[in-house]
Amino acid sequence: MSKEPGLQSIVRALLDCREEEIAIFGTRGETLHLNLAAQATLPPTPSPEAARLRADLLARGGRAVLLQADTRLLGEMIIVRPPPGRTLAEQERQAIRETLEQTSGRLAVAARRLGISRTTLWRRLRHHADRSLASRSSSALKSTV
Repeated sequence: MSKEPGLQSIVRALLDCREEEIAIFGTRGETLHLNLAAQATLPPTPSPEAARLRADLLARGGRAVLLQADTRLLGEMIIVRPPPGRTLAEQERQAIRETLEQTSGRLAVAARRLGISRTTLWRRLRHHADRSLASRSSSALKSTV
């Protein structure tokens, strides 16, 4: 008999695959879950206190949704949508990054999931790395002038 993932694991995976930042808080205000998009926006410090995190998400345009089962309050979910108008290049870069994370950096598997060849994936990675390097170089040059 194969062991299937529990509902809690499935719900976490579902939240983690969303591009919106999603934070789930319990009835006492404690942080229960931050999806990957929300975790990516946090500063590299130990977990912020829930009240500050909640305030930050709301300040960035987050929408609070009460989580209820029948009449019982279970908690609150705050959703922050990504900014509109992302370019195709930004969407491509995001898709490549997420796929590489999901495949633990295995390029052949990532390329297959993306529906492109490994060579195309290499070119895209090099292209995005060059553009990232160029933007960092130009901003560093401007700060020295």
